[in-house]
Amino acid sequence: MNNSNRRMSPSEIKEQLSKSNSTIGEMIRFVFGSVLKRRGLVLLNVFLLTIMAGLNFMVPQFTKNIIDHALPQNNQYALYSNIVWLLITTLILGTITFFSTYMMQILSQRAITDLRIETYNYILKQDYAFFQDTKTGDLMVRLTSDISNLQMLISSNTFSIIGNIFTFIGVLTFLFFQNWHLALLVSITFPILFVTIRFFRSRIRESYSNVRYAQSKINNQLQSTLTEIELIKSYTSENSETDKFKAIANESNNYSLTATKWQAIFQPLITLINTAGTAIVLLFGSLFVMRGTMTIGDLVAYTAYVAMLQDPIRSFSMLMNVFQTAQVSYDRIKNILSYYPSILEIQDPVIFPNPLKTGISLQQVTFEYDVETKPALNHVSLTIPSGKTTALVGRSGSGKSTITKLLTRMYDRSAGNITFDGIDIKDFNLSNLRQNIAVVSQDVTIVDGTIADNITYGTENVTQNHIWQAAQQADIADFIRQLPHQLNTEVGERGVKLSGGQKQRLSIARALLKNAPIVILDEATAALDNESEKAIQHALDNLMVAKTAVVIAHRLSTIHKADQIIVMNAGQVAEIGTHQSLLADNGIYRHLYDAQFE
Repeated sequence: MNNSNRRMSPSEIKEQLSKSNSTIGEMIRFVFGSVLKRRGLVLLNVFLLTIMAGLNFMVPQFTKNIIDHALPQNNQYALYSNIVWLLITTLILGTITFFSTYMMQILSQRAITDLRIETYNYILKQDYAFFQDTKTGDLMVRLTSDISNLQMLISSNTFSIIGNIFTFIGVLTFLFFQNWHLALLVSITFPILFVTIRFFRSRIRESYSNVRYAQSKINNQLQSTLTEIELIKSYTSENSETDKFKAIANESNNYSLTATKWQAIFQPLITLINTAGTAIVLLFGSLFVMRGTMTIGDLVAYTAYVAMLQDPIRSFSMLMNVFQTAQVSYDRIKNILSYYPSILEIQDPVIFPNPLKTGISLQQVTFEYDVETKPALNHVSLTIPSGKTTALVGRSGSGKSTITKLLTRMYDRSAGNITFDGIDIKDFNLSNLRQNIAVVSQDVTIVDGTIADNITYGTENVTQNHIWQAAQQADIADFIRQLPHQLNTEVGERGVKLSGGQKQRLSIARALLKNAPIVILDEATAALDNESEKAIQHALDNLMVAKTAVVIAHRLSTIHKADQIIVMNAGQVAEIGTHQSLLADNGIYRHLYDAQFE
């Protein structure tokens, strides 16, 4: 576990997510940990598999009795009775197989559902930096295809190995008892099978690892393309994007062909070795029959039992592909679950002060996004008084947005202190801290759902009156009333049915409904035209009433009325004052202001 407060660099995160060093035993313990939560079903299924092994052992005996006793003696009663018992045994075997398979499917589905939910929840609880440095498509593959591959380990075919093991031990013991010479000759093929499986194991695993890697690249490309379709259309880059996808698809195809090649060689080779075992039985068994030391019925039954011995080995060889694929997927899931966030919570957190009495304070705060780069903030000290509006201005990259990310603990400062009413930010529970801060940013996030879903997102136990009140204050209520289904109108994926201004009003309504004591506006109107900006400014004014507000703005015309303006430059505080005092100082703020209004 990484208990250090040091933030991992993007390269370290990528390296950790690409490690592959697990064993099959470790994977089985991990997967079957979920299965063993339902031990009753597991034990019942093992019991049924044991019965199936016994019934399978009985089937060749009926054939032997017919050949050695019923036919030579013209005993029709023996013939009929053995056939009836053969059918009854097969019927019972089929019934037990049905229940065993059905119960295994229940176990499999429930265990994998638990694992998928746990992994999904684990991913959501990672640091903000984790999502900045990992590919969305890759995470999707891990949550879908990789976990589905693990499900194959908890299938009826996998559990049948238990029955096959019982069958193998019982049948092999019986064959040595019946004719140890013949059993010894057949056993020669077993180590050959084992060596063959060992030889192909690493090669097949490596091939499927490459296949999973290529599939992740395909998903990343699809994710990137489908979310940037407007850019692609605008710059007519369909052909170039197709060429990129073609290269990745061809790479995936080559890896798949390599994996198929090894599998295509492996399966016939296993069949050849098993056939050699059958040939040994037929050759030497026939000689024993000719010498009178073995009956024809014994030979037929012996051949059937040898097939039973080969079935577990054949099943194991067929399942090897499943194990190899699953182990590659397990490595990828395990790497996700082995990542530990650097933003930690204390055991006994303090309740966030609501409302704030004094305000927020940063003392000598330093922060770098990567240890290999220069600090984004360098010994920053400033105070954000409660109930007032503080504006952060400065050139791009000066550290404005970084301050807001530190206030919400998306990142932790590298040095210095951040306090709310004198209480260190790390003394609060993360959820409690973020519940008391509402953020409205330039990049509005709209969820795929209804108008109501977007306004109430993150806020529970809300009435329709509360929703309409928030919409009214955000100046979007009239627009909603004109829609055919009003609050129940679908907005489309990423809000494609809404304009930029409408999306922004929805995000403001969401923040109003949250009613947090602290409001952060991160260039909330930067993407809007002047007319839309003026219309939305009234909604923002409603949002900031009686709130501690932090406003980041490039358009200095929007912050004239701020109680305090802090000018950032190269990660440091350059100037602090009001609009009028900063203009009078004739410094950086005056230069930025004049540049905008020339």
